[in-house]
Amino acid sequence: MKILFLSSTDNVGGAGILAFKLAENLEKTYSCETVFLVGKKFSNRENVTQTRGAAVWFIEKVFEKFLSFLGFQYAYIPFSSRRILKEIKKFKPDIIHINNIHGGYIDLRTLSKILKSNYVVWTFHDMFNFTGHCAHSFDCLKWMDGCGKCPALWIPPKIGKDSTRKLLKAKKETLNVASYKIVTPSAWLKACVEQSILSKQEIRLIYNGIDKTNFERIDKIEARKRLELPKDKTIVLFSANNSYNNPFKGSQFVKDICSRFRDSKDVLFVNVGGEIVGSTDNEYSFGYVDCPKKMAEIYSASDILLFPTLAEVFGLVVAEAMACGLPVVTFDTGGVPEIVRHMKDGYVAEKGNLQDLILGMELLLNKVDMRDEMSRSALKRVSGKFDILSMTKEYYDLYLETLK
Repeated sequence: MKILFLSSTDNVGGAGILAFKLAENLEKTYSCETVFLVGKKFSNRENVTQTRGAAVWFIEKVFEKFLSFLGFQYAYIPFSSRRILKEIKKFKPDIIHINNIHGGYIDLRTLSKILKSNYVVWTFHDMFNFTGHCAHSFDCLKWMDGCGKCPALWIPPKIGKDSTRKLLKAKKETLNVASYKIVTPSAWLKACVEQSILSKQEIRLIYNGIDKTNFERIDKIEARKRLELPKDKTIVLFSANNSYNNPFKGSQFVKDICSRFRDSKDVLFVNVGGEIVGSTDNEYSFGYVDCPKKMAEIYSASDILLFPTLAEVFGLVVAEAMACGLPVVTFDTGGVPEIVRHMKDGYVAEKGNLQDLILGMELLLNKVDMRDEMSRSALKRVSGKFDILSMTKEYYDLYLETLK
């Protein structure tokens, strides 16, 4: 079977990494032939083609920023669109597996041609495909009745002028030109799509899977020794892209929690994802970590994952941490409660409720036996439900069903 992946990136970002791992396992387990067409290439694999050169990429980015400022979002014709169609014709795939389309590398008209002329499976990694402009609407439900008068134009991918009603109408007209299979990684997102402009398409739930060869628990003392972390402290881990400056991940709640426990000499807060490396007071930052094995060490060395996310479709970090035996304190956001069961694998606080979040932290900090039991439960939970091999089989079966 020949599968062509269409994605904004290949091996960077949650969506890109998942698609990349899926392709690797399809090749290994089912002898599939896979290629990638991406807006921005980060790997050195030969089967990955960037749809534009460096100069074209720069020109398109300039166009993208200018037109987004005017309220046009990927409505222009990128130079890379012609190459995408050319490469599809050249490879002749059995299945085209679309991932993220935002990033300015493809326009809606090109996407419409692909949907009409190919067997398509499309994984939704966020809400962008059925909103007026944003990748996540937070608590806004305007996408259900056509958008307009957008309260948050700043949410990525941001626009400068409110044209959300027109943009959503264009998506509705363009993305419903043919039938295809939509996959969501959480029941929460599936329910959203079922109430959106794409509700008439066939929608499936396939949970994201993690590679357990990378994310597995190692001895806590050994992990702390390798990372030069103290052996006698309770370590609370916070991990998110752009870390403390990321509004999607509840950065203010992390600051509040750190401030509350600042004087607790037996607690150390460890941060992954920021630009700063080093320690201050009771905090230590590793900066950006792109090595899965090192992340597994950090997860294993920690005692609690603090994840007060305010916008989350699935929660890949949560699944990775739990695979290393780390209980989670989090909010009831998006698909996260589908991974973390309240008082079994961690503590799921009411979304946005700081006092409830503090209660969960205090509970896991003070009751070591409960925390250890949650650790064992988290490990068992992920190994049985959120595995990359199970995910790969479900996608392969869906490809076969699509071709039939």
